[in-house]
Amino acid sequence: MESQLGNVEIYPPSPPPPPRNDDDTKRGMLFDVPWIIILIQFIVILALVLGLFAFFLTRSESPTPSVYSTRTYQNFELLTISPSSSPLTFRRRYKSSTESPSTIDFDFSEDISPTIAPVPIIPIEIVTSTTKSHKSTILESESAHSMEIFENDENLRAAVFTSSQACSEIGKSILVRGGNAVDAAIASCFCLMGSMPNKASLAGGMMVTVKKKNGNVTTIIARESAPMNINIEEIKKNPELTHVGPKASGTPGVLNGLFRAFQKFSSNRVQWKHLVLPTVQQCNKGFDLNEDLKNRSNAPALASFFKANMRNNKMFCTGLATILTEISEYENPLDSFYRGELAQKLVKELGGYLTVSDLEDYESDMNSAICTDIDVDTKVCGPGPPSSFAVLANSYLATKSRIVENMSNLSKVNDVVKSSLGLTSKIADPMFVKSSKKYAEELSKTSKRTSAENKELNINFKENGSTEILVIDEDNMTVSVTLSLGDDFGSLIYSSSGFFWNDKMRYFDLKNDNVPLSIQPGKVPTSLISPIIVVKNNSVSLYILLNTDSIIRTFEDLTVLAVSGGSDLLGLVHLLRDITHRNYDASKVAPSLFVQNSAISLKSPSSNKYSITGY
Repeated sequence: MESQLGNVEIYPPSPPPPPRNDDDTKRGMLFDVPWIIILIQFIVILALVLGLFAFFLTRSESPTPSVYSTRTYQNFELLTISPSSSPLTFRRRYKSSTESPSTIDFDFSEDISPTIAPVPIIPIEIVTSTTKSHKSTILESESAHSMEIFENDENLRAAVFTSSQACSEIGKSILVRGGNAVDAAIASCFCLMGSMPNKASLAGGMMVTVKKKNGNVTTIIARESAPMNINIEEIKKNPELTHVGPKASGTPGVLNGLFRAFQKFSSNRVQWKHLVLPTVQQCNKGFDLNEDLKNRSNAPALASFFKANMRNNKMFCTGLATILTEISEYENPLDSFYRGELAQKLVKELGGYLTVSDLEDYESDMNSAICTDIDVDTKVCGPGPPSSFAVLANSYLATKSRIVENMSNLSKVNDVVKSSLGLTSKIADPMFVKSSKKYAEELSKTSKRTSAENKELNINFKENGSTEILVIDEDNMTVSVTLSLGDDFGSLIYSSSGFFWNDKMRYFDLKNDNVPLSIQPGKVPTSLISPIIVVKNNSVSLYILLNTDSIIRTFEDLTVLAVSGGSDLLGLVHLLRDITHRNYDASKVAPSLFVQNSAISLKSPSSNKYSITGY
C-alpha cells in the first residue's frame, strides 16, 4: 500500500470555517457595490423624468415669449405671484350693516313692455370691398366719407390702444412679458394719469368691460359717489359749486376699480408693483406734451400746474411718481390711498364735502355684463346702470328696425340717437333706484320708443375729460376701459400728490327731487360712458355616438369682432352699424380695435390721431 502511493504526504482535514455573524452578513449585502450602482441609476432616471415633466408642464402654461420681450423695460423683474382672493361685489356705503340707503322705486312698465319680442333681423345687400384686408364693408351711401385704418407691417395678434404712444408701449411691454389684457390695461391706465392728467387721475372714476377667454363678460363700475356729508340745499342754491372747486368732487373710484380688476382677472404672472413702476419711471423722464395740453397751457386757471410740471415741451409728474411708488409697495394698495395718513392728507387738502369715512367705505361694483343681439350670432356687451349702455343698445336697434324708413339718410340715424338721450332719465344707480336694473335689461333688447324720448333733461352728460384704453391679447381676452374726470381737468383742483380732482357732482339732477337722477348721499351719478365688446358666436356642434344613440352637443366659441368705449353715444351707434354692414357715417365712428381674419387693426376717424401698438 505504501509502495503504491509513493512519497505522498497526507494532511489532516481542514477545520470547518467559523460561523458568520448575522449582522456581518447584512452589512455585506447592504454595501454590495452592484446594489449601490442600481440605486443611484434609479434615482437619476427618476429625477430626469420628473424634471422633463415639470419643464413641459410649465412650458404649456406660459405664453410663447415674444421677440420684443428683450427690448422694453428690461430692468423690471416680473415675478409670479399666487392667485388673489375674489374681489368684493358690493359697495360699502355705510359702516353699519343694518343701515341701507333710501331707495326710490319707479314703475317703468308703461314705457317698456314686460314681454319683449326679439328684433327681427332684416337682410340687406352688402357691397364688399376687396382693396384692403382690414377694411370693413361699407354701403355705397358711405362713399362721401373717409375712414382711416392704421395698418401695421405685420398682422397683430395682440394690441393695445390708448391716446398716448408712451402708454400704449407700456401696455405692450406687459403683454410681451407674459401679462394678459387686464394687466396691460392697468399699466396703461396708470401711464395715462401722467401723460393726460386732464382726463385720467387717481381722483377720478372709470368703467370697465372684460371678456375672458372662456367667453364670460364682466363689468366693473368704479365711478365716483356723492360724499355722505354733501349739503344738497347748498349746491341747489349755487349749482356752480358742482362744476369748479372742492365741493364738486365725489369719492374717487379709479384705484379701487383697478385693484379689483387685478385681483379678479390678472394673469398672476406680473406683480402689482410692476404694473405701476413703468409710469413712475416715465414720469421722471417726462412725457411728450400732446396738442390738447399745449392748447391749454396758457389758461390762467392752469398756470400754476403747467409752471410746476412743464419743462422743454415735456410733462413731468414727480408728485404722481411719489404717490405711485408708495402705492406700488403695498400688498393691498387700497390701504395706502383709501385709509391711513395719505387719506387724511388728501381730505384735508381738498376740503369740500369729502371725508375720510367716504374713502374708507368706497367699493366698486362688479357684475355680469348686459348683452344684446345686434345681428345673426353677433351681440354687443356692456355695463348695466348707472352706465347708459342700455340706451346705446336701444338706439342702435331703433335705427336698425326703421330701415324701411330709408335709414340710408344718415341724418335720420342722428335724429334717432339724439332723441334717445331722454331714456337716460330712468337709468340710475341701482342701489338707490332698484327698478333701474330691470328697466335697463329690458330696454337693451327692444327698439320700442316712448314719450320719454322727447323728455328734456336737466343734465349735460358730455364728459370731455375722459379717455379710453382698449386691449386684446393673444388668448382673445379683451378689455375696454374708460377713465374719466368729468370735464376736462375735472374740478380744476390740483392736488400736491400730482393729480386733478373730479367734478362728478354736476351729473346729478339738481332741479328735481325724488326722481331717478336726483342727488343723494352715497349715490353714483348716471353716465353715457359705455365700454363695449362686440362678439360673434361661432358655435360648433358635435355628434357623439353612444351605442345606438346619438347625442348632439353644441359648444359656444365667442370670438371678438371689435372693442370700443367712451361716452360718444352717436359714435358708438355708427360703429355698431358698421359692424353689422349697414350704412354709417365714418367721420363719426368711435375709435375701436377691429378683428378680422385673426388680425387686429385700429379703425378711427381720419380727423383724429390715436396710438396702437402690439405684436
